Parts: sequence; C-alpha cells; structure tokens
Amino acid sequence: MTTMWPCSDRLFTRSRTTGLSVLIALLGVSVIAAHDETREAAEQRRQNVERLALAQADPTAAKLPDEELATVKLRTIDDATGKPLPALVRVTNVADGLAIRLPQEIHRAANWYSLAAETTLRLPRRKLRIEALHGLETELASREIDLRDDASPLTPGPSPARGEGGQTGLVELKIRRFYDAAKAGLWSGNTHLHLRGLSIAEMDRYLRLVPQTDGLDVVFVSHLRRAVDDRDYTTNVLTTADLARLSTPNVQYGNGEEHRHNFDAGGEGFGHVMFLNIRQLIQPVSIGPGIMREGTDGRPLRTGIEAARADGATVIWCHNRFGLEDVPNWLAARLDAQNIHDGSQVHGTYDETFYRYLNLGMRIPFSTGTDWFVYDFSRVYVPLRNEKSAATWLEQLKTGASFITNGPLLEFSIDDYRLGDVIQIDGPKRMRIRARGVGRTDFHALQVIENGRILKVAATKRVGGHYESELAFEANLDGPSWFALRTDDTVIREVDPTNELGQPIFSHTSPIYVEMNGRKPFRIDEAEKLRAELIRALEVIPQRGKFADDAEREQVLTVYREGLRLLDARIRLAK
Repeated sequence: MTTMWPCSDRLFTRSRTTGLSVLIALLGVSVIAAHDETREAAEQRRQNVERLALAQADPTAAKLPDEELATVKLRTIDDATGKPLPALVRVTNVADGLAIRLPQEIHRAANWYSLAAETTLRLPRRKLRIEALHGLETELASREIDLRDDASPLTPGPSPARGEGGQTGLVELKIRRFYDAAKAGLWSGNTHLHLRGLSIAEMDRYLRLVPQTDGLDVVFVSHLRRAVDDRDYTTNVLTTADLARLSTPNVQYGNGEEHRHNFDAGGEGFGHVMFLNIRQLIQPVSIGPGIMREGTDGRPLRTGIEAARADGATVIWCHNRFGLEDVPNWLAARLDAQNIHDGSQVHGTYDETFYRYLNLGMRIPFSTGTDWFVYDFSRVYVPLRNEKSAATWLEQLKTGASFITNGPLLEFSIDDYRLGDVIQIDGPKRMRIRARGVGRTDFHALQVIENGRILKVAATKRVGGHYESELAFEANLDGPSWFALRTDDTVIREVDPTNELGQPIFSHTSPIYVEMNGRKPFRIDEAEKLRAELIRALEVIPQRGKFADDAEREQVLTVYREGLRLLDARIRLAK
C-alpha cells in the first residue's frame, strides 16, 4: 500500500478486503487496550467480549430457514422532535432472554448493534423485545413485538408488522432524552481513534454510523505507524479531503497523528502524544527500533512536539501516565491536554495522571478518547456556541472548560465561575458550589474534590428511566486550591458500576482554580515524587536506549534535565 497523507487526494493501492464476519469480531470491545503495551490484555478482552455475547445469544436463531423469519423495518426517532435518530439496538427473545444476533450489522458489545435510524432486519417469528438508546443523553427505549404466525399485527395500517407474504412490517421506537447537551451548548469529542483490519467500504460505513449512534460531535482520526503491522491500519489511508467528505452537520472529523516511542514492541518508552488538527505528518511518526525495527532512540518526543506546535497542532498526552516524557513536557508547558482511559483504564489513576500536576499549581485540561475503535462511550465535552468545527472545539478544550465521561453528564460551578476559570481572591472567601450529575446508568454518587480530596458526596436517585445527583453548599475558599467534580471513583478499582457496553463508569470535570494573592497551590511531596520520576528516567534511558553516539543520547537526556531545572525552580519558590 502506498499512502500520502494529508493531501487533496487519496493515493493508495489496496487489494485486501475483509468480510463482515471479521469486522464483527474486531468491533465493540475488541483491539481496545492502550496500544501494544496491553496487546495481550486487548486480545483477551476481545475473546471475553465475543464469548460473553455468544453465551447470551440464541444459538438457534442464526440457523432458521427463511420461512421462519419475518422482515421488520425498525425506525428509531427522537421522542421530543420526531426526527430520525441512529441508535444502539439490542433484540432479545422474551421467552428466555437470549439475544438475537444481527450478523449484517456492526456489533459493539453485549449484543448491542449500531443501526441507522431506519434499518430493515430479518428476525425470528417469535415474541421479541427490542431496546434502543442513543449516546449518553437518552433513556432506554423498549418495546415488545410478536412475530409469531398467530400474532396480531403490531402496527395498524397496510404494512402488517408480521411481515407475512414478503411484506415489511414497521416497528417504531421513540427514544426520550433526559439531557440535551446541544441545547446546553456542549459538544462531545473523541480525541484518539484508529481503525484496523477493515476494507475501505467497511471503514467508511463504521465512521458514518458509529459516532452518530453514540452521539459524538467531533472525532479525531489519527495516523499511526508500526513496522509491518501498519499495513493493516485502515485509517492511515484517510486524507483531509476524506475526512471532510465523511463530516456531516452531526459529526465533524478532524485529522491527527499519534507520535510515539517504546523501547521495545510495547513496553514503556518516552511515551505517546496526539498531534491534532495538523497540516502535515510530523516525521518520523513513530520513533526507534522498538516500534519501527530500524533507527535509534536518539530523538525525544519533544522534537516532534515542537514541530507540531509550530504547525498549529493541539498536543495531547495519551494513555494516562504511561511513558517517561510526560513530566518534563508538562513542566515545560509543551502539552495542551491530558488523556486518561483512552484505550484502557490501566496505567494511572486520577491522582497519578492529573492530581500530581494540579497540586503543583499547573492547569491541566482533562480529555479522553478510545484508541482502537469506538469501544466505549468515552468522550470529552466542551462548550461551543459559535462556529462549530474541529478546530474551534480544540481551542475550547485547551482552555480547560471540559469534562470527560463514558456515562454521566456533569455540571459544576462556584458562584458564577465555570470549568477552567481562575478565581482570584485576596483573602478567605465564602462561595457557593453547585454540582449536578445525570446518567442513564446508576453512577452511585457525585463527589466534589478539593485539592485531590473528597469534600462532599451525594448519592444518586432514580428519576424515571435515569439517575440524578445534586449538591449545593457553601464552602470557605481560604487558600490556593483547585476544585472539581467527579462520579464515584470505583472505576479506579475496576468494579461496578458499568455502562451498557460493559465498561466501568467514569466521569470527571477539569478544575476550577483558586489563587490567593497570586499564589497557586503547591505540595512539596508531589514535587518530590515528580523529581524522583525525572531522575529515574535519566537512569533508565541510557540503559535501555540505543543511540548512534553521545550527541544523540544527550539530545534525549537534555529534555529531562530541563524538567529537573524547572521543577527545582518551583520547589525553591515554594520554600
């Protein structure tokens, strides 16, 4: 395959195609861990997801003769507007609760499928339950239909729902919103996405449908390199023109690159960063013999980061705290946002990923994505009321006016201050904190966080077909600090609650910051931990890296020595 990207035309040759059976095996929670450092875990998860889906499915339904099947036209609509609404759909047998597999559709997980707003299905002549949902903002819609020969028509009119005589019956599901992010001026985005193992047609179908069923507004599809394996990275053929073609009023596509380094095929190295909204690829896309089977480790991520920033790109650190170069690049203010849980929920908790920087008085916008495929509802929301584009969305993300979630929708304020704002005070001040969370699945509790510690907690309550939690109280702002809102942090322990796609629920806002007399929070113990990480990197890199000469090695180590100087300056100032 030959690819030039980005450019006005796609230049590639591709003779291999993959069938839907391969597509179904790959989609959903498959190939989803944080790239190759968790490759074995990803494969195990793929197998577990498929095994679970099969165990919960009716094994006889796929073998039925044509006369035992009915043709049903399924239509999903927004209950409030009556407009068509692409949805995730699951069909089960009422008698035994076993799912009906839909082999021609895009399987996500747990027998949920991404379907267009109107889809024709061939279903067993049984009493069935059809469930549908859209993104994170709707309740679960459910309807039972009876397709047995002796059943009465489901939908009055000329097209009986039984589908007798080759006629197509119509089944309509109205999906009710409990939250309207668009009316609230919020746009959701996935900052980290690649697809692999698909034909071009399958990739186009996936990108046109899955983000719409999931209610995503902005999706960044990024170029990724690995020797030999990248022949299978389907999204690498996409150009800026392709992304414009795929974009609709509902879903905007942006381009990007994942710039990365590992010392071996998948172990820790300098780390991974996303370059979003770039005009050209920053070369090399992947660094070193661990990934590319050639060259040396003599180029830090910083070199690529500087080139991407000069190109106008937004730079986001990937995969929680995985990698060595996150600390010096954050200290040098070379990063714009921090991803967590993009591909897996390993390699760092909130404390390890965000709080250690926030407790040094740094401003860290929260972000997230899904890496390989859209396996989860993970997304980051930012306010966007004027021009709606991938570029303006990124500008808002960089301000820190964001919250991340794969379930609950969050609202948080201190008096009239919102996410990303800085409250300047010259002495202790009492202010009112308001917090709210709503979600389709029970998220257990809301937690208001002050400087990394839980300040207030409120349990959820069921309201109709969803859950809500609210907090309103006054708090003393008596020193430099930061405040944020999150849901119950059981996600860190990877236990319940989970969402419909089987993923542990998480959500967290970026902070609201408090400065007193110009002073920011600073914890010496956190600074010392970061200092120890920098010293460790200076020891590990010469041992594990392959360098052509001393100059290459020093080019890499200089980044960490600069980080130490910047951190020591902060420590001296704090003392």
